[in-house]
Amino acid sequence: MFNLINDTFNINEIVDSSSAEVLLENELTLPESNPDIEKIISTEGRVKINSTLAKEGSVNVDGTLTYNIIYRSNDEETTVSSMSGKIPFTEEISVAKAKEGMLPQVNPYIDYIDADLLDERRCQIKSVISLDMDIINEHPVDYVSDLESDGTFQAKAKNIKYTDKITELSEEVDISDAVEINKNSDEIDEILKDESEILITNIDVLDDKMLVEGNCKVGFLYTEKNSLNTTGYVSEEFPFTHYIEIKNSSDNMLKDIDITIGEMTYSTAENYDDEKKLIEFKLPFTINAVLYDTIEKNIITDCYSTDCFLNVESDDINLTLLRDIVDKTVKYENNFDIVSGSIKDIYTADVSPKISEKRIFDDKYVVDGFLDVNMLYLNGDINKIDKAYASLPFTASIDLKEDELSSSNITSDINISKSGAYRKGNSSVIINCDINVKMKLRDKEEISIINNITEGKPIERNKMPSLVFRVVQPGETIWDIAKNYNLSINYLKELNDIPEDNTLDSGSKIIIARMV
Repeated sequence: MFNLINDTFNINEIVDSSSAEVLLENELTLPESNPDIEKIISTEGRVKINSTLAKEGSVNVDGTLTYNIIYRSNDEETTVSSMSGKIPFTEEISVAKAKEGMLPQVNPYIDYIDADLLDERRCQIKSVISLDMDIINEHPVDYVSDLESDGTFQAKAKNIKYTDKITELSEEVDISDAVEINKNSDEIDEILKDESEILITNIDVLDDKMLVEGNCKVGFLYTEKNSLNTTGYVSEEFPFTHYIEIKNSSDNMLKDIDITIGEMTYSTAENYDDEKKLIEFKLPFTINAVLYDTIEKNIITDCYSTDCFLNVESDDINLTLLRDIVDKTVKYENNFDIVSGSIKDIYTADVSPKISEKRIFDDKYVVDGFLDVNMLYLNGDINKIDKAYASLPFTASIDLKEDELSSSNITSDINISKSGAYRKGNSSVIINCDINVKMKLRDKEEISIINNITEGKPIERNKMPSLVFRVVQPGETIWDIAKNYNLSINYLKELNDIPEDNTLDSGSKIIIARMV
């Protein structure tokens, strides 16, 4: 006879992972206010995931591609202009283990984007969007934590560790300010392109508050009001400080903090000299904070009875232990030559990573890939804005500690910050940037959780042999043998000369006598 003691714990189980590509092709027509297109200079974009929905065997992803196209025109008054807009997309992605109610986590990035000129008023934008996805099953797990028995019930317990999401919150913040162009520049005619970057510089936890400090950098590419329709670029950094209220936090918890940048709005304004040389902006962003803690539970993993057969109900689950979150930065510098004209001035340089391989090699976590560089510059040969492109190889190596090497699973997110471009002579460019690698070190284990036990029919001892001499097989334990014959471990130890640590030597003989 026995009495079960049941309990419940919650887990966030990664049940499946998947990758998919979304191909977008859209024909665009210039607004009537825009001049005709002579040549497309650059096409850039940003992706935002608006919603996800898990269904049986698939996940629906709704998102938006925001594009910006800069082009040259034959118009004498407006030699360079831009066009921007949004393209919504919906994609159903096949994910074998997805079920209704599960939580998809999607990481999107643009693998390719360009625009082909159809005629002077139309172009076709093409983009390939890559989606990396984890399917999370957040659910309670019922388990047998303990039991009361008259001695006939034999149980094997195990101490398990897993990571629980203690707190998850998001807070919206915005920075509203203004940047002013050079006093020697002419007034702003049109803003061709905006850029924004937010970097976290410090995180502190004080009592029930988390202090997040960082820098916001904004930049604007614009044309000036003059006969040459010259192009300029201005950027500036703005520090920020934000407090987030958190509950039930401790120093031992792992903190995963990231920032999602929203869509910046801006307008030109006059400065104190009544000149239109100010750009007033508002940049919204969201601080996402997740706090993880390690939970330990003692669970029964196997059982049997010496009196009767048992009906055991169990579930197989994947336990994930997040051991650490590591942020590392690798400095990068390289150079390339432009293929068209000469460089008179560099306006912007966008750098995005394309990952070829992630691996552990020689006590290091190594990321190989290419940095796609799209640079806008003033071509001195024609005195007009032009574009240069390069794909530069990179390798980011992160030293791993001994305990980090033993982790069974390492995932990482790669992003680029603090990118810059500098002229070297008339046709060569030096590119430098920070390659930021955020690694999550996990241990994964699939275990069987017993959630209920009921008694079956009695064991008929009279049908068993009275005496058995059994040869211990390789890897066999005293638990395996005792369970196979429904005998208590103590009873087997009384019959055999088994050491206190219960170790058995392969090939040795065990006497098994029928209980009466």
